[in-house]
Amino acid sequence: MRAAALWVALILFEACSATTHVVEPASAPKAAGVEAEVRDDEPAQEDASDGDDTPAAEANDDGDEPDDEAEEPESPPVTGERRPHPLDGLSDAEVAQAVKTRLGSLGSMSVGNPNAGLLVNGKNAEKCELYTPIAPGTAWGTEETLAYLDGALRKVHAEIPDTPALALGDISARSGGPISPHLSHQSGRDVDISYFYVGEQRWYRRGNAENLDLARNWAFVRALVTETDVEFIFMDTSIQALLKEYAVSIGENRAWVDGLFGGGGQRAIIRYARGHATHVHVRFYNPIAQETARRSYAALVERGIVPPVQNYVQHMVKKGETLGKIAKKYGVSVAAIKRANRLKKSLIREKHPVLIPIAHPRPAPPPQRLAFPPRRLPPSEPDARAAARQ
Repeated sequence: MRAAALWVALILFEACSATTHVVEPASAPKAAGVEAEVRDDEPAQEDASDGDDTPAAEANDDGDEPDDEAEEPESPPVTGERRPHPLDGLSDAEVAQAVKTRLGSLGSMSVGNPNAGLLVNGKNAEKCELYTPIAPGTAWGTEETLAYLDGALRKVHAEIPDTPALALGDISARSGGPISPHLSHQSGRDVDISYFYVGEQRWYRRGNAENLDLARNWAFVRALVTETDVEFIFMDTSIQALLKEYAVSIGENRAWVDGLFGGGGQRAIIRYARGHATHVHVRFYNPIAQETARRSYAALVERGIVPPVQNYVQHMVKKGETLGKIAKKYGVSVAAIKRANRLKKSLIREKHPVLIPIAHPRPAPPPQRLAFPPRRLPPSEPDARAAARQ
């Protein structure tokens, strides 16, 4: 019933977004932070530190681009439930006919995966009371992603009066595919958005104990977890510690909070990724858009709407490794790795990712219907949380 209700909500949805667009073929992704200067057998060079995370360094953040190069690798399979879907009851031939004659009626499709994917029938996020896009050209997402984002933020606005709009960073390009400097953000399911701050709200401001609005930031995280099908929330460990301490201090169930961070053997939703002391990176499951893409994939490829998606794995370079050693490990050529990463030469750096093209250039979509985990709901609403909003 949840998927059916969401489908109705998306039809009636009047979010801060509008335009629909169909993708064109995309090129191979570019791995951020990979440089090229020397021989194929040149060992990986040691990387510099991540930089100064102190408040004094905040003034230097404004001119930098978001650094998402070291995000978590592609999501592992997750067990869950198979949900009802709008295409239930339709044959493959009927789906193919819909792709041919009324593509827009099928809604958004998240094709492939966040690190190697495309976007069909995407919607462009527009400025509204919830957020202001920093770069509208890369603020395209699925209908589900924008509905989830808007719903979570509306929850914060309803709970805490006078909540300001946030700065909205990258989601995906108009047709998906690679966008610099990200490895992900390719299939309409990833969102970069600012933290809530005390005082001035501005994009790419480094968050710390003095300037973060913990009440609003926790309310946002809580809404993402309880009101949406969120997969991951990437943020700096220093900010995770502040939010975790705040949540427990207002009476949230400690075991539930711990579980969101991976405690008690549970799958962590809130995770560390380098470069996220200045913004949050949210990745959503899209039960409708992902399954629609799976059902429609063959027809999309046949009609040339979507090219066969090239799959990649991400390898984090270790000290002393060379392109030759990495190529041998994965059974591909050095030339193929260079093409995938747009390298002219061969200098690689320790602790930086390299994209490795898998052997098959025409990967099949998931062979079976997709399953998604249930939402991680807390045992109860703490009384202290309601009091903290006053």
